[in-house]
Amino acid sequence: MELSTFLILLIFAIIFISIGFMINDTKYRIAYYMVVGLLCLCILNIYLSVVYYIQLRNDVGIIGPQGKKGLKGPKGPSGKCSFSEKCGIENPRRIILNTAEQMYGISKQCLDSPDIKNCQDQDTLEEANLISSQINMLEKIAYSTTMSQKDFEKKLKICLQDPNNCMDPTDF
Repeated sequence: MELSTFLILLIFAIIFISIGFMINDTKYRIAYYMVVGLLCLCILNIYLSVVYYIQLRNDVGIIGPQGKKGLKGPKGPSGKCSFSEKCGIENPRRIILNTAEQMYGISKQCLDSPDIKNCQDQDTLEEANLISSQINMLEKIAYSTTMSQKDFEKKLKICLQDPNNCMDPTDF
């Protein structure tokens, strides 16, 4: 306990005791001291509860035994399951380049490694640079996705048409 807290408590104790000396009747004085004692206990209880809560609020509790297995829950909505043994899509760069070539009419060589030798002109090169960065991001996503190849190809067309739909890998 800090010194300032101790001094404040000492001042309150002196005030309560001096008030008790002002009471002349012995029965009332005893009743007064009992009420003051109960008040002190309540305040101490509240103080300790707050202090221990602050100290223990972020501590992890003790892990107890596992409980009984409950009833089977309601059936959820039907969805798609992928039973692949590994994540990702095989050879995603080829799939992405084929889709981009169909959509933009730019050769695969220009999209794969955009430079002036592989592209027809400067305008095509600039467009290929933008698309190439999107292709690289999509390739990284494809190696870690749990989507089926068909679903990935559908999402791929959306992403290449409007890159804002796929700014984050969580969009897949």
